[in-house]
Amino acid sequence: MFLLALTLGLASCKKEETKAGDIKNVPLTTKQQQLVDQSNAFGFNLFRKAAEISGTGKNMMLSPLSISMALGMTRNGAANATLDSMTTTLGFNGLTDQEINESYKYILETFSTLDPKVDLSIANSIWSRNTFSVIEAFKATNQTYFNASVTPLDFNDPSSVTTINNWVSDNTNDLIPKIVDQIGPDMVMYLINAVYFKGQWRYQFEKEKTAPKTFYLADNSQVQVESMLQRANLQYFKGSVFQAVELPYNQGNYNMNILLPDAGTSLADVIALLTQENWQSWKQGFVETDVQLQIPKFKYEYEEKNMIPILAGLGMGIAFAPDFADFTRINSEGGLYISEVKQKTYIETNEEGTEAAAVTSVGVAVTTIGIDPQPVSFIADHPFVYLITEKSTGTILFIGTVMNPAL
Repeated sequence: MFLLALTLGLASCKKEETKAGDIKNVPLTTKQQQLVDQSNAFGFNLFRKAAEISGTGKNMMLSPLSISMALGMTRNGAANATLDSMTTTLGFNGLTDQEINESYKYILETFSTLDPKVDLSIANSIWSRNTFSVIEAFKATNQTYFNASVTPLDFNDPSSVTTINNWVSDNTNDLIPKIVDQIGPDMVMYLINAVYFKGQWRYQFEKEKTAPKTFYLADNSQVQVESMLQRANLQYFKGSVFQAVELPYNQGNYNMNILLPDAGTSLADVIALLTQENWQSWKQGFVETDVQLQIPKFKYEYEEKNMIPILAGLGMGIAFAPDFADFTRINSEGGLYISEVKQKTYIETNEEGTEAAAVTSVGVAVTTIGIDPQPVSFIADHPFVYLITEKSTGTILFIGTVMNPAL
């Protein structure tokens, strides 16, 4: 009985903080911080619009960073009203081309080395039809600032699809095996970004504590899902209609923030509040708190096959209009427009940590606290929103929902 009591007592103790390096501060200029903040605002706008158009009935995940990178490369080929619309939609008003491109370059060079135990890679590539002439300045800009490989291919050869998809697979650790299904006769260029992330929790969950728990779906039905349990001192915030917890990876530069709606509040209610202004305010309210945590293990893929209505709804419609789009900084003869934007994402979260990836493809076509207080209870047993962010700069890497972790 004594051994049993001792075992139970040890199991209920708060998890002690494991040794980890300090959070590395990423120094940003005023202009760089402006780009990060405005990119986050774009990401929240994008996510809300995607939820509005695609619905919230299924697990959903986007990478604002990946979409911003791919469109940032494409923007370097836009001119006149098309350039203005892309600049406004991406949130870059008040910044010069040089400031925008240098900020992207800084992110590429800095983020992958912030935490030695977090694997983060960001890769860019441009693939063009070998008979299509591309302005050298466009290629040089994206090579210099986005470290983009620029490769001409025979788009009439089916092996071109394999070549592009092999690059995608290689740069997502095989999590996303392909982004291009086939190449149409009017397609002259693909601009592709790939993001891969793998991080270990600072406070890893003990596998023996993982157990089936009830998860309540949006329609009030129930499923049994493997759920992870722990008690730890975590950054916690109580909002007006939700509670939130921050789960650090290793030294804490990268974190998963889970926003759990209160009883009687829908996930749509929380998504509606996701703005950069609110997010900045909420982050100031997180306080280290003793938390009894339960979150489900989850693993899923998501594909947003047609992001054009989403981006057009945010003000970029001219870039998709064959008769009005202006990408003469790609090819001076004009007649180019963005014919497709799609993103594929993948995430798996378990006791050790999180592995996630995203690929965005832009297709260009030619016309033709006290003494041991009771812990806060954070039981993620119903649909929730999560964000994976870099803490020092506030950059959002991924944002998604878990509607049903059993899928």
